Amino acid sequence: MLIVVQPLSAGVRLTARAVAAGVPCLVPTQFPELLPPEVHAGATVADWHPGQGVPALLRLAEKAAAETGTAPTGVVAGFEYAVPEAAELARILGLPALGAPAAEAVRQKDAMRRRCEERGVPFPRSVTVGPASPDACPLPFPVVVKPVDCGGSLMVSLCRDQEEYARARAVVHGPGEVKYHPSPRRIALVEEYVEGPEFSLDGWVDAAGPHLASVTTKFLSAEPDFFETGHIATAPGHSPHGEVLERFARHVVDAFDLTVGPFHIETRIDRARGPVLIEVGARLAGDNIPELVLAGPGVDLCAATVDAARGLRHDPGPPSPVSAGLAFVTTDRAGSFAGTLSGAEPFTRAAEFRGLLPETEPGAALDPGDIFSNRVARIHFEGDLDRVEHLVASVLADVRADVEDAGPQDKEGVRA
Repeated sequence: MLIVVQPLSAGVRLTARAVAAGVPCLVPTQFPELLPPEVHAGATVADWHPGQGVPALLRLAEKAAAETGTAPTGVVAGFEYAVPEAAELARILGLPALGAPAAEAVRQKDAMRRRCEERGVPFPRSVTVGPASPDACPLPFPVVVKPVDCGGSLMVSLCRDQEEYARARAVVHGPGEVKYHPSPRRIALVEEYVEGPEFSLDGWVDAAGPHLASVTTKFLSAEPDFFETGHIATAPGHSPHGEVLERFARHVVDAFDLTVGPFHIETRIDRARGPVLIEVGARLAGDNIPELVLAGPGVDLCAATVDAARGLRHDPGPPSPVSAGLAFVTTDRAGSFAGTLSGAEPFTRAAEFRGLLPETEPGAALDPGDIFSNRVARIHFEGDLDRVEHLVASVLADVRADVEDAGPQDKEGVRA
């Protein structure tokens, strides 16, 4: 029995894939409404809130084992915020697990920076700032301000002066609710801004050691936000940065004692220092990256994660030279989504085009400043890296959501 703790984002897809593959699953979650019908039909879905802690998870595991006659065989964190609890449960059950220090270091960004310093991983110069800290920025501008324990680019902002810094810090320190997070720490991490191309390094660690499946090119929104607007998954051997980034990924995995399960490493390549660690997570990437890695490099990160959690070796086979990418179509102004896109038609005729998939319904309220309310569709491509890179960048530059109060609609609009 595989236990998937609090699946959200990619964790939902992983759970559905495991159920479809016939793997018995226990799914403790606070958000059962986010699970597809096939998971409810094929898995044991149980109510669990992070405030109930690991003892409640253990009771659920024991109950499910008694009722089904199936012992736990592995534990997977279904989302960033469940990594420590999933690791502790796995350790109690004697299953493959991260150690407690490793689980903390990948969850709390201040602990992450301490681990980098101790283990020689290049990272941006950084300072933690609490609500009572002095008003002056502790580092030269520009700086990046982010919360120490949130995910999904939430509340991450580039600040070029004191006014922007004060505003960004107030958001992190403020009392507002953080989606899906039960108890966020109101501590800000202030970091030097590292210029250079950004990538995520997506892979897993199993009984045979670490495996890097993809060097994933990242596209980000305009400053000051760092919303992710596009990704391209490429096998390391077919990326111009593959050799240096594969060495870096192995260094990070070793330094953080990542002994089992998926990893998602975010890095920028600084001109002087080479790869610099932005963040590392011990979970599957979100934003459809596992699907891109499967469509392009041909590696099934969900299957690899399930195998690793059960102590098995996962053989992905030879990597494909194909790159798979997507561009999110976003809004540049608030309003109500008209249900159509302007400028998409030339890209849907490209040989590399693989699909245009909606992310929201017509009539939905759009907000360019909210990562959860600024995407209306995504456009997928597969092909040569240079060509896919050009197409993704062009979609981001040329395609926009039509907003109902924006005036007459473009006659070339494509329905999302």
